[in-house]
Amino acid sequence: MRTEEQKQKRRIYEAQPQRREYTRQKDRQRQLKLRHPCPICGIMICGRAQHCPKHCVSLFKTGVQSAAWKGGKIISGGYVYIYKPEHPRATKTHYVLEHILVWEKIHGKPLPPGWIIHHLNGIRSDNRPANLVGLPDKKHRHLLEAKAKRIQELEALLNNQGHLL
Repeated sequence: MRTEEQKQKRRIYEAQPQRREYTRQKDRQRQLKLRHPCPICGIMICGRAQHCPKHCVSLFKTGVQSAAWKGGKIISGGYVYIYKPEHPRATKTHYVLEHILVWEKIHGKPLPPGWIIHHLNGIRSDNRPANLVGLPDKKHRHLLEAKAKRIQELEALLNNQGHLL
C-alpha cells in the first residue's frame, strides 16, 4: 500500500504534463497578442520588430552604408580579412583573406584552385609580398611536415646540449 506522501507525489507527477500544456497555450496567446503587420509589406511579425527582415531587407544598411562600418578590414583567427563582395573567393559575409588579394595582385592572376598561400615567418597577419608563397595543397602539407621535423631535430640538439629545459 502507498503512503499518503507517495500518493501526493504521484498526483503532482501526473498533473505536470497538464501544467506544461497550459503554460504552452498561455505563451502562444501572448505571442499572438504581440503580432502585428509589417508597415511596408503587411506580413505579420512578432514582438517589437518594426519591419520583417525577409521582405524589407532594403531598410537594413550593409557594407559601407552600415553604421557599424569600420573600413572593411577585420581580423579573425590572426588572419586579416578585406571587404570585397565581388571577389570569387569572398565568404558569405563578402570578405576575402588579405594574403590572397596580395598574392593575386603580385602575380596578376587569380589563385589557382587547390592552392594555399603560406606565410613564411608563420605570422598570419604579416601579408608582405616577401613573406607569402603560393603552393599546391600537397606541397604545402610536405612543407609543414618538413618544418615540423626540422623543429624536432633542433629541439633534440638543444636538449642534448642542456640548453632546453
